Amino acid sequence: MDVGELGEETVTSAQQRLRRVEGQVRGIQRMLEEGSDCEEVLRQIAAASKALRRVGVHLAVNGLEHCALDAEDGRADLDRFRRSFVELT
Repeated sequence: MDVGELGEETVTSAQQRLRRVEGQVRGIQRMLEEGSDCEEVLRQIAAASKALRRVGVHLAVNGLEHCALDAEDGRADLDRFRRSFVELT
């Protein structure tokens, strides 16, 4: 399955979300460089991790039909999809 098959709106939304996560990670790097409070750094890492997982869930939910299809025969491979989805958690 090609992510292009998920639709332009889904892909654009995922790209926007990923850019926000990228900004969060850059902020965390800055916090480390500046010697910020350890608890706050960990809180920001947790927030970035959660945001990244949400991107995966967003793609999976919006592309369930396409994500679960086997590329070779076009049939649903729900076990494969389930394993991929569980890896997000």
